[in-house]
Amino acid sequence: MVVNGLKVNWLIVAIVVVVGLFVGFGSGLVENNPDSVGIPGRKYYGFPFAWRMVDTESGQKYSYPFELLGDCVFGVVSVSIVAGTAMLTMKMMGKKKAQPSSSVARRSKVGGTKRKSNVGRFLFEALRA
Repeated sequence: MVVNGLKVNWLIVAIVVVVGLFVGFGSGLVENNPDSVGIPGRKYYGFPFAWRMVDTESGQKYSYPFELLGDCVFGVVSVSIVAGTAMLTMKMMGKKKAQPSSSVARRSKVGGTKRKSNVGRFLFEALRA
């Protein structure tokens, strides 16, 4: 499927969302002590937002769904940035032209002509494809 001129692979989108949700829920295993004032005797879990709180004295557990949603969105965005960067890098490496042989490289150095870099055009074409 093509959206705004870009090809969309729905399998990759689904994988990114599922892994991002795992990151969001998995953040509940990370203890996150607040920098400001916290309630003594309570431990906070979740990153970047503390969405799970445990009272160490009574063992009572509290959860906050909006902070959990924020952590899941943060996880999906983080994983999508990593996946997008990896896909762009793989696409750029796949289109890389073969390196010239050493004799051609020597001739270009002797002639004193410099080759222009096509990095900008290459990135534009990679994003269009």
